[in-house]
Amino acid sequence: MTCSYFEWLKNIDHIAPGRMTKKYEEKSMTRLLEIFGFSREQIDELNVQGADETTIVYSGLDEIMSEAVH
Repeated sequence: MTCSYFEWLKNIDHIAPGRMTKKYEEKSMTRLLEIFGFSREQIDELNVQGADETTIVYSGLDEIMSEAVH
């Protein structure tokens, strides 16, 4: 049921949840690696990527179910 709710939200907004956060996560990870002293070349080799849509759905499901249990 919860995943159906996520699908409903996605259809209302006409946008995939992963698209909203992917670039932000990529930039945040890149900034963090720069703070730790990684060079731009090293960061490029790591191929930093934000979470995909499946990971975001599982994360949301985990959050809702954990909150319900508590």
